Amino acid sequence: MLRLEEIADLLEDGEAELARSLELYKEGAELAAYCTQQLTDARQQVNMLSKESYSQEIKEDN
Repeated sequence: MLRLEEIADLLEDGEAELARSLELYKEGAELAAYCTQQLTDARQQVNMLSKESYSQEIKEDN
């Protein structure tokens, strides 16, 4: 996330040459996709753990 913020700052200041801006944009897009995947994976794990916990509670109640 820190690198994404750095990239955004570099792109926003508008001083980078076009080729460098394209490199930064590509790097930012790849990092954003990676972060999105990490969040998706974490959500799936939380959902799975929540379902397991709920199932365990039901078994214990019966």
